[in-house]
Amino acid sequence: MRRKLSAGLVLLALLLIWDAPSSAADPSDGPCSQVSPEYTASAPSAFDALGVPAAWQYSTGQGVTVAVVDSGVAAGNAHLAGAVLPGIDLTGASGDGRRDSAGLGTAIAGVVAAREVDTSGLSGVAPGAMILPVRAYSDKPAAGAVARGIAWAADHGAKVIVVPSTFTEDSPELRAAVAHASNLGSLVVAAVGDLPQNSKDQSPRYPAAYDSVLAVTALNAAGVADANALHNDTVQVAAPGAQVLSTYYQLGDCLFAADKGLTAFAAGYVAGVAALVAARYPAETPQMWRYRILVTALRPAPAVRDDDIGWGVVAPVAALTFINDGTAPGPVNPLGAGPIVPDRPSAQPNPPVSSGLPSRDRWAIGICTGLAALVWVLVMLRASSNRRQRAG
Repeated sequence: MRRKLSAGLVLLALLLIWDAPSSAADPSDGPCSQVSPEYTASAPSAFDALGVPAAWQYSTGQGVTVAVVDSGVAAGNAHLAGAVLPGIDLTGASGDGRRDSAGLGTAIAGVVAAREVDTSGLSGVAPGAMILPVRAYSDKPAAGAVARGIAWAADHGAKVIVVPSTFTEDSPELRAAVAHASNLGSLVVAAVGDLPQNSKDQSPRYPAAYDSVLAVTALNAAGVADANALHNDTVQVAAPGAQVLSTYYQLGDCLFAADKGLTAFAAGYVAGVAALVAARYPAETPQMWRYRILVTALRPAPAVRDDDIGWGVVAPVAALTFINDGTAPGPVNPLGAGPIVPDRPSAQPNPPVSSGLPSRDRWAIGICTGLAALVWVLVMLRASSNRRQRAG
């Protein structure tokens, strides 16, 4: 069984081969191994599932800056040409965040804002957005550096800040950074986290657990909630996290997470959708952008969230065209309009009255009642016909 690591460390394990690249290989067969750029002709599988091309009729993310607070971004990748602003390196090394020794930051940047390249099918969800790289680690994420990165990104104009890393401790510094970003008009999008090997620890991860953050879980390759992702009451929205085509260092593109979904990549997809929404509705607050994404997410019951997919699977076109008239069921409306529906059906103050019968028995009674009514109608029609015939 493959070792189940956190999202950041999985990518680190996959991508460390950059330090000693081997011969070129088809990225669909496993970890990329490129000494010169290689490209995949097909588009990301998530695009059809989410309807991303249709969303571009309304927005491409133009004018929106998305900060990637992670391992840096390799700006030399052709998909990111002209898309990466000077950022910051918080690792103590010199530079402006436009280098990446772990690979995850570059991959997330590609999911968000990759530009088209000849012979490649890869494009970001928001190909008009700009990337602000915040290099918070070179080996292992630390909450303090990530917190400083979030605050710095908000101070430097990022409207969307994506945080793929997760932490088990509620850090005062991290909490303050998220509040600071929200106050400055930035929406923080964070991964809810992945279960380590042999772990059943469903406790909240941070910063995803903070109230103002848009917390994202992953779908697997089959399009259902991934069993390796956390499933708790912090989950707000779901997005694809498996078979993710994205940017590979400063080389070409690569298919990551071929089997199971990783919440880091799912957060990247939702950050791209947030950029589309922010570009279309620049006058709205981050909490309105967040509400648009949550209220329009696809779910079995409009008024109910659950711990597997939160309020549902992100739906870009619906988020971009939503009209907030106060009638939509679901998450709490920031404008205060419309019904406030509890997160959990068990918390409803007035649960529906039950007959006490099992559901299959209630169905049987209903069917029998309907058949009896139909027989009665047929009998009455036959009697009426006989009376007319006798009268004639």
